[in-house]
Amino acid sequence: MSGLPRVALVVPSFAEGGGVPVVGLFLERIIRESQRYAVDVISLAMSSRDGASVRLLSPASWLTGITIEDGVWQDVPFRHVGARFVELETCRYRPRRALTRLLEGYDVVQVVAGAPCWAGVCRDVRVPVALQVATLIREERRELLARKSGVAGAWLHFMTRRVERLDERCLAAVDAIFVENHWMYDMLRSREGGPQVLFAPPGVDTEFFNPADEVPRAGILCVGRLSDPRKNVRLLFEAYARVVESRPDAPGLVLAGSHGPAAADWEWAERLGIRSRVAFHYRVSMERLAELYALSSDEEGLGLVILEAMSSGTPVVATECGGPSTSIRDGVNGFLVPRNDADALAARIVQLLDDPALARRLGEAARRDAVERFSLAASGALFLDCYDRLRAATGGRGGAAGSG
Repeated sequence: MSGLPRVALVVPSFAEGGGVPVVGLFLERIIRESQRYAVDVISLAMSSRDGASVRLLSPASWLTGITIEDGVWQDVPFRHVGARFVELETCRYRPRRALTRLLEGYDVVQVVAGAPCWAGVCRDVRVPVALQVATLIREERRELLARKSGVAGAWLHFMTRRVERLDERCLAAVDAIFVENHWMYDMLRSREGGPQVLFAPPGVDTEFFNPADEVPRAGILCVGRLSDPRKNVRLLFEAYARVVESRPDAPGLVLAGSHGPAAADWEWAERLGIRSRVAFHYRVSMERLAELYALSSDEEGLGLVILEAMSSGTPVVATECGGPSTSIRDGVNGFLVPRNDADALAARIVQLLDDPALARRLGEAARRDAVERFSLAASGALFLDCYDRLRAATGGRGGAAGSG
């Protein structure tokens, strides 16, 4: 496979987990298994404490400069590249010579990110650049900006305005944009000119995530980085408290992910009187997927955990927060409820608990949709075919055949 054209898969903080690195894992797999391209993962610094970066508060790092470190996550090797003055958010999105040299050795660069600003690191790269993006920075931070006040709030507003401008520049500068929800697709397609825009939600392994009738179900499940304020775990707790009030025999609430709720959120559950009925597990096997899946987020680019639940035949209740509308057809394969409406979320959960036949019907429809629309084969072909077109447009020229 050494003679294959090569894709650099660029992912912010690849080994940190979360939705963006999971999309990175999906793309690494479909590119590698296609045998049409070879693929390497390049991780980018996004923490103010990143050890490969030059940090304002670490004079020793001024002498060593930006470094490239090797690592492995989920059995996938990667190279992590630091940034200069990483404490400043906008510096993380800037090109750096070491990264540009590395990316110039590939035929196609694929950036996977939550917001377009991350494509800024490729500004000086002379090979085709594709961007897979979930949302815009102003949408990603909308709820957080509404809650922040004082000096911290003013700083966040200032930085967000700067990054918004970078979002716009990066959307115009890349060669192709993959989006995973309808609102982003419609918004970008409405613009005149610019790169090609493709609706390409990441896929899910529908063979691994499949209904397991013989396995006992865990109850009501929510999976994600629950320390992230955008997940709005307090809304989930409020809805669950209403479920318990109307149905005392309701199953427990199972939370799972790489990060649990913050201490203040647990205190909120205590005040609601449901703390003893809520369990958190560091990650969770898909064999434990629940009677139903609940998502209370304020903002989601897509919600890969929704696709995993759907593929497992689990009915989903989710807030209308952007991404879930891509996969969930309200009343057909799950339910959508308004954001920040604990009563509506609770009512749909109770409805599914009270009507097993409805829950089974929605779960079966969800499974069919996952297989037909979101399988690895269906999703992966869109990316690979685009890489072919990008290379053809440049005469097949790109990176050298070395290791980068």
